[in-house]
Amino acid sequence: MSRGKIDAKENEPTAAARLSELLRSENAIPYHVDFPDKEFSHIKLSIYGAPETNELFVKLTNGTATFVETVKSGLLYPAMADRIFGMDVLDSQLAFNLADAMWEKHKSVLVLSRTPPISEPQ
Repeated sequence: MSRGKIDAKENEPTAAARLSELLRSENAIPYHVDFPDKEFSHIKLSIYGAPETNELFVKLTNGTATFVETVKSGLLYPAMADRIFGMDVLDSQLAFNLADAMWEKHKSVLVLSRTPPISEPQ
């Protein structure tokens, strides 16, 4: 691999930065936003579609630690923006499989780095 390709990869924005820009510019489709985990309600899952790149963004957060990764949509047609019934079943499977993989990779951080609740002054 040439050094130029390595440098280009290092200079690409992270998935989290790309998602932040998509949300800021309102170019993301919110499929699931802050969906709580069944066992750990402080951990939230969000899934967004990016029609321009045909990607799904999966975000796991506990309010302190946040992880974002992407997967290409399994469909080329119809275009993501034209899917009138929301997220396709194949895309749902891809996104939730990625969420499961992210959970396995980051669960110790997500579960243990929870921000303690703010107590009321006495």
